[in-house]
Amino acid sequence: MKLLFRSYLASLRERDELDAILPDLLSELGFTVYSRPQRGTAQAGVDVAAVGIDEDGERKVFLFSVKQGDLTRQSWNDGTVQGLQPSLDEILNNYIPHRIPKRYQKLKVVICVVFGGDMQEQVRSAVTGYFGRNSNRKVSFDEWNGDKLAGLLIEGVLREKVMPKALQFSFQKSVAMVDEPDIAYRHFMRLVKELNKLVTSERTRIRVARQLYIAAWVLFVWARDAGNIDSAYRASELVLLHIWNLFRPYIGRKPNKTGKELNLIINYTVQLHLTIALELLDKKLLPHVGTRDGISTAVHTRASVDVNIKLFDVLGRIALTGLWVQWFAEREPNLDRKAVAQRKANELTTQCFQLIENNRALFLPIQDQQAIEISLFLLLVGVANGNLHDTRSWLHQMVDRLALSIRTHGRYPCIFSDYRDLVAHPRERTEEYRRDATAGSILIPLIAAFTSALNDRSAFETLISLKAKELAHCTLQLWLPDKSSEEGIYVGSQDHGVALCEIPLSDSNDTLIQTIDKACRETEGFVELSAIATGFWPLILTACRHYRLPVPPQLWISLVRPEPSLGSETTAS
Repeated sequence: MKLLFRSYLASLRERDELDAILPDLLSELGFTVYSRPQRGTAQAGVDVAAVGIDEDGERKVFLFSVKQGDLTRQSWNDGTVQGLQPSLDEILNNYIPHRIPKRYQKLKVVICVVFGGDMQEQVRSAVTGYFGRNSNRKVSFDEWNGDKLAGLLIEGVLREKVMPKALQFSFQKSVAMVDEPDIAYRHFMRLVKELNKLVTSERTRIRVARQLYIAAWVLFVWARDAGNIDSAYRASELVLLHIWNLFRPYIGRKPNKTGKELNLIINYTVQLHLTIALELLDKKLLPHVGTRDGISTAVHTRASVDVNIKLFDVLGRIALTGLWVQWFAEREPNLDRKAVAQRKANELTTQCFQLIENNRALFLPIQDQQAIEISLFLLLVGVANGNLHDTRSWLHQMVDRLALSIRTHGRYPCIFSDYRDLVAHPRERTEEYRRDATAGSILIPLIAAFTSALNDRSAFETLISLKAKELAHCTLQLWLPDKSSEEGIYVGSQDHGVALCEIPLSDSNDTLIQTIDKACRETEGFVELSAIATGFWPLILTACRHYRLPVPPQLWISLVRPEPSLGSETTAS
């Protein structure tokens, strides 16, 4: 385990990575962290500040200055303010005299230089000399290298009494198998589920949240080095949802230490998930969306079903990341950063259109449940004021292909989820088989609602005709959260929510929208979901994508009501 963490720490970048895990490590070791890393503020050389007990049992102030990788002659003092020595000078001359909180000013100070690797020998004499010249009765120095940090991680957050060896084995297996994302994810999922069983008190609740957060970081860094981030992306979704589940009992209550700490962890976990998502998209996927069949050919398979499944998965990931970025833009008070986030959300919307245009398999899903990914993209178009003309064209062609495939017994969307059934679909070109394969649909009412909102009468009438003839047996349905969903939606339970069945599809498109709208207003439980009540609406979408739940119509009904229209400004919550 220690070798695993040594390698992990050495790979961490300085900003937003090594300094991101340090506060949680210190908190678990009993330190009181009073200053965390911040962007846009002068920190006088200090990345993290805490109060704790030293090895002699004396209470002191610990000031941490963080650098990436090995400490070299260049990173010690390269002639710029980015070197470690200038940071230490600023701590001595500015932070200690003026920035330490009044309640801690009488305590002795330990300045800790933190780096994920080792101190190279050619710089050790300079560092040792600096420590000696500037040490006194008030101030001392300490070296926290990768070996010490790895030991503290095992001693603090991941010690055997806290994380049993069986769980450590699952963790190690998930890291070792990052080149096989499905296997790595299965081991990580077991780790998450078993860690949640250890929650017996407020203290263990915080500890498990920290363990989940740091475990996701470790998996990401290893996956990044291996060049395959898929398992880390899925793991970060899972961790985000489970940490929210740990946090939600404290929402709406009088703030206490546990609630505040969990609130910090959930915000850092959201940032981690978005970091992983953007790393995956920017480095692996988005450079190829503008190339004809660029993503399709990268799937490396002879089965067209694999291409279809992967393409819709990619579309869902890009769209959901865009929705998270849009969420950040809405919450960001700084106008410059808000504008940057808004531009990124708009770029991701455009890149979704490029992906669709250059990979024609995205004009018809193979599974009815791929309505989840279509919902995510339509939501992104709505909240980011995307291209409605291209959206209308895409849905129109999807309806045409849907009608043709159903009427000719081709590869139409089916209700099957087993891979062997999907590969063989359609196993028979008979009406009896088609009735079984299309017994129900969440896809058709979704497409019908949006084609109606986009005034595509031709596509809407095609769907009406299909429902009246070839799909007369098909139950058009949608899923809505209810009062029981708060307990289950974040942890993957399938036993919650209600189904809106027998949705009418007739010449009057108003009937369809009114039926869905009425169900959204009358079904209790959605607005009480903690993620909705607190404005963290992308969490619900993350749960839907991760656990394969239909996107609740409450999130998109405002986009298809006659007033406001789909082209007007609106938000997802």
